[in-house]
Amino acid sequence: MQDTKSITEFKRKSLHFLTILYPILYNIIPYRVALTVSASLLIIDLIAETIRLLYPSINNVILKIFSGTYREKEKENVSTLIWTLSGAFITILFFSDNKQIVTLSLLYLALGDSIAALVGVKYGKIRLGSRGKSLEGSLAFFVVAFICGVIFFNWWVAFIVSFVATAIEFLPLPIDDNFILPIFSAGILTALI
Repeated sequence: MQDTKSITEFKRKSLHFLTILYPILYNIIPYRVALTVSASLLIIDLIAETIRLLYPSINNVILKIFSGTYREKEKENVSTLIWTLSGAFITILFFSDNKQIVTLSLLYLALGDSIAALVGVKYGKIRLGSRGKSLEGSLAFFVVAFICGVIFFNWWVAFIVSFVATAIEFLPLPIDDNFILPIFSAGILTALI
């Protein structure tokens, strides 16, 4: 059972890990192009999700193609990809004044969230909170976030924002953490810098 869960989460996070392209592209292509690409991906996903949910036969085909990447609650509802793409787009749109802030916030989303889930599923023993997240996964998120943070900012800023980002990833918030995480992290960084 644990191995099946690990494999499923690995499939999900392998796709989620592709969000690493956001901070990479954001730093190598012009801002307007990055914003256009981000908006386009969001629009494409909104259209695809609408079609998938309106037409059960198409939904079944997509679920077979991407077997193991949709959580049970996403099979008949919107997937978390919309939240991930929306969070990245809004972060790029509203915090473009500081490239380091945007890059770090997107790294939290791409690396921190993915590694936290993989560590939590594989090694998580101490389950906390109503969502069943593990202490081990949350610690992994914090370590990854802190390491990424000290690349861009001094250690105390990295520590504070890593702690807040870890709390966002862990807490049972009413809105998907993939949406809130980059936006809120960028906001905290903006306030601290």
